[in-house]
Amino acid sequence: MVIDLNRKHITKGELLKHIQDIDIYRFYIGKEIDMSHKILSPLRDEEDPSFGFFVGESGEICYNDFVLGSGDCIKFVQKFFSLNFFEAMSKIALDFGIADKFIVKRIEQTSSNYKPSTKVMTRENLIKEKGQMNLGKRGRRWMAYDYAFWLQFGIDSETLLKYRVQPIDYIFINESPIKADKYAYAFTEHKGRQETYKIYQPYSEKYKWLNNHDSSIWQGWSQLPTIGKELIITKSLKDVMAIYSTTGIPSVSLQSETTTPKLHIIQELRGRFKRIWILYDNDYDKETNWGREYAENLADLLNIPNIEIPSLYKSKDYSDLIKHKDTETAILLLDVLMHQHDKDFTGAPF
Repeated sequence: MVIDLNRKHITKGELLKHIQDIDIYRFYIGKEIDMSHKILSPLRDEEDPSFGFFVGESGEICYNDFVLGSGDCIKFVQKFFSLNFFEAMSKIALDFGIADKFIVKRIEQTSSNYKPSTKVMTRENLIKEKGQMNLGKRGRRWMAYDYAFWLQFGIDSETLLKYRVQPIDYIFINESPIKADKYAYAFTEHKGRQETYKIYQPYSEKYKWLNNHDSSIWQGWSQLPTIGKELIITKSLKDVMAIYSTTGIPSVSLQSETTTPKLHIIQELRGRFKRIWILYDNDYDKETNWGREYAENLADLLNIPNIEIPSLYKSKDYSDLIKHKDTETAILLLDVLMHQHDKDFTGAPF
Protein backbone atom coordinates (compact mmCIF):
# COMPACT_ATOMS: atom_id res chain seq x y z
CA MET A 1 0.00 0.00 0.00
CA VAL A 2 1.33 3.46 -0.93
CA ILE A 3 0.82 6.15 1.70
CA ASP A 4 0.65 9.77 0.52
CA LEU A 5 2.89 11.57 3.00
CA ASN A 6 1.55 14.94 1.80
CA ARG A 7 -1.89 14.25 3.24
CA LYS A 8 -2.83 16.30 6.28
CA HIS A 9 -4.75 15.18 9.34
CA ILE A 10 -8.25 16.45 8.73
CA THR A 11 -9.32 19.39 10.88
CA LYS A 12 -12.31 21.68 10.76
CA GLY A 13 -10.15 24.62 9.70
CA GLU A 14 -8.53 22.71 6.83
CA LEU A 15 -11.86 21.23 5.73
CA LEU A 16 -13.55 24.63 5.53
CA LYS A 17 -10.76 25.94 3.32
CA HIS A 18 -12.18 23.68 0.60
CA ILE A 19 -15.93 23.65 1.39
CA GLN A 20 -18.24 26.38 2.67
CA ASP A 21 -20.45 25.64 5.66
CA ILE A 22 -23.57 26.67 3.73
CA ASP A 23 -22.86 24.03 1.08
CA ILE A 24 -22.54 21.33 3.73
CA TYR A 25 -26.04 22.16 5.01
CA ARG A 26 -27.40 22.35 1.45
CA PHE A 27 -25.94 18.96 0.54
CA TYR A 28 -27.34 17.02 3.50
CA ILE A 29 -30.66 18.83 3.94
CA GLY A 30 -31.27 18.68 0.20
CA LYS A 31 -32.52 22.22 -0.36
CA GLU A 32 -31.62 25.89 -0.17
CA ILE A 33 -30.88 27.54 3.19
CA ASP A 34 -33.13 30.40 4.26
CA MET A 35 -32.03 32.07 7.49
CA SER A 36 -35.26 34.04 7.83
CA HIS A 37 -37.60 31.04 8.15
CA LYS A 38 -37.75 27.92 10.30
CA ILE A 39 -38.07 24.47 8.77
CA LEU A 40 -39.01 21.02 10.01
CA SER A 41 -35.98 19.62 11.79
CA PRO A 42 -33.92 17.27 9.60
CA LEU A 43 -32.52 15.75 12.82
CA ARG A 44 -35.76 14.43 14.33
CA ASP A 45 -39.51 14.09 13.69
CA GLU A 46 -41.65 17.10 14.52
CA GLU A 47 -45.01 18.55 13.46
CA ASP A 48 -44.23 22.28 13.73
CA PRO A 49 -41.08 23.84 12.22
CA SER A 50 -38.52 24.75 14.90
CA PHE A 51 -35.19 24.38 13.09
CA GLY A 52 -33.32 27.46 11.87
CA PHE A 53 -29.94 29.01 11.10
CA PHE A 54 -27.97 31.93 12.50
CA VAL A 55 -24.48 33.41 12.34
CA GLY A 56 -22.30 32.21 15.20
CA GLU A 57 -19.49 33.77 17.21
CA SER A 58 -16.79 33.35 14.57
CA GLY A 59 -18.98 34.31 11.59
CA GLU A 60 -19.84 30.74 10.58
CA ILE A 61 -23.38 29.59 9.85
CA CYS A 62 -24.80 27.57 12.74
CA TYR A 63 -28.04 25.71 13.25
CA ASN A 64 -30.50 25.69 16.12
CA ASP A 65 -32.91 22.86 16.89
CA PHE A 66 -35.55 23.61 19.53
CA VAL A 67 -35.01 20.24 21.26
CA LEU A 68 -31.42 19.26 20.38
CA GLY A 69 -29.79 22.68 20.75
CA SER A 70 -27.28 24.49 18.58
CA GLY A 71 -24.04 23.75 16.77
CA ASP A 72 -21.89 24.25 13.70
CA CYS A 73 -21.93 22.41 10.38
CA ILE A 74 -19.67 19.62 11.68
CA LYS A 75 -21.92 18.99 14.68
CA PHE A 76 -24.91 18.95 12.32
CA VAL A 77 -23.36 16.09 10.34
CA GLN A 78 -22.50 14.32 13.62
CA LYS A 79 -26.15 14.48 14.70
CA PHE A 80 -27.50 13.68 11.23
CA PHE A 81 -25.53 10.44 10.88
CA SER A 82 -24.74 9.60 14.56
CA LEU A 83 -20.99 10.00 14.05
CA ASN A 84 -18.17 11.31 16.20
CA PHE A 85 -16.31 14.51 15.29
CA PHE A 86 -13.54 12.84 13.25
CA GLU A 87 -16.00 10.59 11.44
CA ALA A 88 -18.22 13.55 10.55
CA MET A 89 -15.31 15.47 9.02
CA SER A 90 -14.20 12.34 7.16
CA LYS A 91 -17.70 11.84 5.74
CA ILE A 92 -17.88 15.44 4.52
CA ALA A 93 -14.51 15.09 2.80
CA LEU A 94 -15.58 11.84 1.14
CA ASP A 95 -18.99 13.14 0.05
CA PHE A 96 -17.49 16.30 -1.43
CA GLY A 97 -14.70 14.45 -3.22
CA ILE A 98 -11.72 15.93 -1.37
CA ALA A 99 -10.80 12.95 0.82
CA ASP A 100 -7.54 12.52 -1.11
CA LYS A 101 -6.24 15.68 0.56
CA PHE A 102 -6.55 14.31 4.10
CA ILE A 103 -6.07 11.32 6.34
CA VAL A 104 -9.68 10.24 6.88
CA LYS A 105 -11.78 7.35 8.12
CA ARG A 106 -13.67 5.53 5.41
CA ILE A 107 -17.40 6.20 5.86
CA GLU A 108 -20.22 5.20 3.52
CA GLN A 109 -20.77 8.03 1.05
CA THR A 110 -24.06 9.87 0.63
CA SER A 111 -25.84 10.94 -2.53
CA SER A 112 -27.61 14.27 -2.25
CA ASN A 113 -30.85 15.25 -3.96
CA TYR A 114 -29.86 18.92 -3.76
CA LYS A 115 -29.90 20.58 -7.16
CA PRO A 116 -28.58 24.16 -7.15
CA SER A 117 -31.01 26.65 -8.66
CA THR A 118 -30.05 29.62 -10.81
CA LYS A 119 -30.82 31.89 -7.85
CA VAL A 120 -28.63 30.28 -5.20
CA MET A 121 -27.71 32.95 -2.67
CA THR A 122 -24.01 33.19 -1.90
CA ARG A 123 -22.83 32.63 1.64
CA GLU A 124 -21.74 36.28 1.95
CA ASN A 125 -25.10 37.68 0.79
CA LEU A 126 -26.99 35.22 2.96
CA ILE A 127 -25.11 36.40 6.05
CA LYS A 128 -25.38 40.06 5.06
CA GLU A 129 -29.13 39.98 4.43
CA LYS A 130 -30.34 37.39 6.92
CA GLY A 131 -27.41 36.84 9.22
CA GLN A 132 -28.31 38.47 12.51
CA MET A 133 -30.39 36.17 14.65
CA ASN A 134 -33.02 37.37 17.06
CA LEU A 135 -31.34 36.55 20.37
CA GLY A 136 -32.95 37.03 23.77
CA LYS A 137 -32.50 35.93 27.38
CA ARG A 138 -34.24 35.68 30.73
CA GLY A 139 -32.23 36.75 33.73
CA ARG A 140 -32.07 35.06 37.12
CA ARG A 141 -30.63 35.82 40.57
CA TRP A 142 -26.91 35.75 41.20
CA MET A 143 -25.90 32.63 43.15
CA ALA A 144 -22.80 31.89 45.22
CA TYR A 145 -21.49 29.54 42.54
CA ASP A 146 -21.71 32.36 39.95
CA TYR A 147 -19.48 34.64 42.00
CA ALA A 148 -17.09 31.74 42.64
CA PHE A 149 -16.83 31.07 38.90
CA TRP A 150 -15.82 34.66 38.09
CA LEU A 151 -13.55 35.08 41.11
CA GLN A 152 -11.26 32.32 39.82
CA PHE A 153 -10.36 34.83 37.06
CA GLY A 154 -9.96 37.71 39.53
CA ILE A 155 -13.28 39.29 38.54
CA ASP A 156 -15.28 40.65 41.49
CA SER A 157 -18.97 41.49 41.81
CA GLU A 158 -18.47 45.23 41.29
CA THR A 159 -16.75 44.57 37.97
CA LEU A 160 -19.54 42.22 36.85
CA LEU A 161 -22.06 44.96 37.61
CA LYS A 162 -19.96 47.62 35.83
CA TYR A 163 -19.73 45.54 32.65
CA ARG A 164 -23.41 44.50 32.69
CA VAL A 165 -22.90 40.76 33.09
CA GLN A 166 -26.13 38.94 33.98
CA PRO A 167 -26.75 35.29 34.92
CA ILE A 168 -29.58 33.77 32.85
CA ASP A 169 -31.78 30.68 32.91
CA TYR A 170 -33.33 30.79 29.42
CA ILE A 171 -32.02 31.73 25.97
CA PHE A 172 -34.37 32.70 23.13
CA ILE A 173 -33.16 32.10 19.56
CA ASN A 174 -35.58 33.52 17.00
CA GLU A 175 -38.23 33.40 19.78
CA SER A 176 -37.66 29.70 20.54
CA PRO A 177 -36.83 29.17 24.26
CA ILE A 178 -33.86 27.00 25.23
CA LYS A 179 -33.01 26.12 28.82
CA ALA A 180 -29.63 27.61 29.61
CA ASP A 181 -26.83 25.76 31.37
CA LYS A 182 -26.32 26.15 35.11
CA TYR A 183 -23.42 28.48 34.30
CA ALA A 184 -24.82 30.84 31.66
CA TYR A 185 -24.29 34.59 31.35
CA ALA A 186 -25.41 37.41 29.06
CA PHE A 187 -23.09 40.26 28.08
CA THR A 188 -25.26 43.20 27.06
CA GLU A 189 -24.24 45.98 24.67
CA HIS A 190 -26.11 48.98 23.25
CA LYS A 191 -25.55 50.62 19.89
CA GLY A 192 -27.96 53.36 19.07
CA ARG A 193 -31.30 52.14 20.37
CA GLN A 194 -30.56 48.47 19.81
CA GLU A 195 -29.70 46.11 22.66
CA THR A 196 -27.73 43.01 21.69
CA TYR A 197 -26.29 40.07 23.61
CA LYS A 198 -23.38 37.70 23.71
CA ILE A 199 -24.33 34.55 25.62
CA TYR A 200 -21.51 32.69 27.40
CA GLN A 201 -21.98 29.12 28.63
CA PRO A 202 -18.45 28.10 29.68
CA TYR A 203 -19.18 24.40 30.20
CA SER A 204 -21.71 23.90 27.41
CA GLU A 205 -21.46 20.76 25.29
CA LYS A 206 -24.00 22.20 22.85
CA TYR A 207 -22.89 25.76 22.29
CA LYS A 208 -20.44 27.81 24.33
CA TRP A 209 -21.10 31.12 22.59
CA LEU A 210 -24.15 32.74 21.01
CA ASN A 211 -23.81 36.27 19.75
CA ASN A 212 -25.82 38.85 17.87
CA HIS A 213 -23.52 41.81 18.51
CA ASP A 214 -22.60 43.73 15.39
CA SER A 215 -18.95 43.14 14.44
CA SER A 216 -18.28 46.86 14.99
CA ILE A 217 -19.19 46.70 18.69
CA TRP A 218 -16.25 46.96 21.09
CA GLN A 219 -16.80 45.13 24.38
CA GLY A 220 -16.01 47.43 27.30
CA TRP A 221 -16.19 50.59 25.20
CA SER A 222 -18.91 52.30 27.24
CA GLN A 223 -16.94 51.62 30.44
CA LEU A 224 -13.79 53.41 29.20
CA PRO A 225 -12.75 56.68 30.84
CA THR A 226 -12.74 59.76 28.64
CA ILE A 227 -8.95 59.96 28.80
CA GLY A 228 -6.25 57.87 30.44
CA LYS A 229 -2.58 56.93 30.56
CA GLU A 230 -2.95 53.28 29.51
CA LEU A 231 -5.23 51.07 27.45
CA ILE A 232 -5.09 47.39 26.53
CA ILE A 233 -6.83 45.98 23.46
CA THR A 234 -7.56 42.32 24.19
CA LYS A 235 -9.80 39.60 22.74
CA SER A 236 -12.65 38.89 25.16
CA LEU A 237 -14.83 40.63 27.72
CA LYS A 238 -13.60 38.12 30.32
CA ASP A 239 -10.05 39.42 29.88
CA VAL A 240 -11.27 43.02 29.79
CA MET A 241 -12.89 42.47 33.18
CA ALA A 242 -9.98 40.49 34.63
CA ILE A 243 -7.48 43.21 33.69
CA TYR A 244 -9.66 46.00 35.05
CA SER A 245 -10.66 44.17 38.24
CA THR A 246 -7.06 43.29 39.23
CA THR A 247 -5.09 46.27 37.93
CA GLY A 248 -7.55 49.09 37.26
CA ILE A 249 -6.15 49.42 33.73
CA PRO A 250 -8.96 50.11 31.21
CA SER A 251 -9.30 47.59 28.42
CA VAL A 252 -11.51 46.90 25.42
CA SER A 253 -12.12 43.92 23.18
CA LEU A 254 -13.13 43.41 19.59
CA GLN A 255 -15.72 40.73 18.81
CA SER A 256 -13.00 38.24 17.88
CA GLU A 257 -9.29 38.07 17.13
CA THR A 258 -10.09 38.01 13.41
CA THR A 259 -11.95 41.36 13.53
CA THR A 260 -10.08 44.33 12.07
CA PRO A 261 -10.94 47.63 13.78
CA LYS A 262 -11.80 50.74 11.84
CA LEU A 263 -8.81 53.07 11.63
CA HIS A 264 -10.75 56.15 12.73
CA ILE A 265 -11.68 54.33 15.96
CA ILE A 266 -8.00 53.56 16.61
CA GLN A 267 -7.20 57.21 15.98
CA GLU A 268 -9.82 58.18 18.55
CA LEU A 269 -8.27 55.81 21.12
CA ARG A 270 -4.81 57.23 20.40
CA GLY A 271 -6.18 60.68 21.15
CA ARG A 272 -7.67 59.53 24.46
CA PHE A 273 -4.89 57.27 25.81
CA LYS A 274 -1.15 57.91 25.99
CA ARG A 275 -0.14 54.26 25.66
CA ILE A 276 -1.92 51.33 23.99
CA TRP A 277 -0.96 47.66 23.89
CA ILE A 278 -2.41 44.58 22.17
CA LEU A 279 -2.80 41.46 24.34
CA TYR A 280 -4.28 38.47 22.50
CA ASP A 281 -4.12 34.73 23.16
CA ASN A 282 -0.91 32.75 23.15
CA ASP A 283 -2.13 29.47 21.65
CA TYR A 284 1.08 27.78 22.74
CA ASP A 285 -0.45 24.29 22.75
CA LYS A 286 -1.89 24.43 19.22
CA GLU A 287 -0.26 23.35 15.96
CA THR A 288 -0.71 26.90 14.70
CA ASN A 289 -0.52 29.76 17.21
CA TRP A 290 -3.46 31.69 15.76
CA GLY A 291 -3.66 34.17 18.65
CA ARG A 292 -0.05 35.20 18.11
CA GLU A 293 -0.51 35.49 14.34
CA TYR A 294 -3.63 37.65 14.64
CA ALA A 295 -1.97 39.85 17.28
CA GLU A 296 1.20 40.34 15.24
CA ASN A 297 -0.80 41.19 12.12
CA LEU A 298 -2.89 43.74 14.02
CA ALA A 299 0.19 45.21 15.72
CA ASP A 300 1.88 45.68 12.34
CA LEU A 301 -1.25 47.21 10.83
CA LEU A 302 -1.85 49.68 13.66
CA ASN A 303 1.75 50.28 14.82
CA ILE A 304 0.82 49.30 18.38
CA PRO A 305 3.10 47.14 20.59
CA ASN A 306 2.02 43.53 21.02
CA ILE A 307 2.48 41.73 24.35
CA GLU A 308 1.86 38.05 25.12
CA ILE A 309 1.71 35.75 28.14
CA PRO A 310 4.94 33.68 27.85
CA SER A 311 4.42 30.00 27.03
CA LEU A 312 6.25 28.85 30.16
CA TYR A 313 3.20 29.93 32.22
CA LYS A 314 0.99 27.49 30.24
CA SER A 315 -1.81 30.07 30.20
CA LYS A 316 -3.15 31.38 26.91
CA ASP A 317 -4.46 34.68 28.29
CA TYR A 318 -4.53 36.97 31.32
CA SER A 319 -7.62 35.47 32.95
CA ASP A 320 -6.24 31.95 32.56
CA LEU A 321 -2.97 33.08 34.17
CA ILE A 322 -4.89 34.21 37.26
CA LYS A 323 -6.74 30.90 37.37
CA HIS A 324 -3.66 28.71 36.85
CA LYS A 325 -1.21 30.76 38.94
CA ASP A 326 -2.45 33.62 41.12
CA THR A 327 -3.49 37.27 40.89
CA GLU A 328 -0.15 38.66 42.16
CA THR A 329 1.80 36.77 39.48
CA ALA A 330 -0.56 38.02 36.78
CA ILE A 331 -0.33 41.67 37.90
CA LEU A 332 3.47 41.64 38.12
CA LEU A 333 3.88 39.87 34.77
CA LEU A 334 1.52 42.26 32.98
CA ASP A 335 3.46 45.22 34.38
CA VAL A 336 6.75 43.73 33.12
CA LEU A 337 5.30 43.00 29.68
CA MET A 338 3.92 46.50 29.30
CA HIS A 339 7.11 48.28 30.39
CA GLN A 340 9.39 46.19 28.20
CA HIS A 341 7.91 48.21 25.35
CA ASP A 342 8.66 51.63 26.85
CA LYS A 343 11.02 52.45 23.99
CA ASP A 344 8.27 51.71 21.47
CA PHE A 345 6.28 54.71 22.67
CA THR A 346 9.06 57.25 22.11
CA GLY A 347 7.82 59.45 19.34
CA ALA A 348 4.88 57.16 18.61
CA PRO A 349 2.25 58.83 16.40
CA PHE A 350 -0.36 59.20 19.12
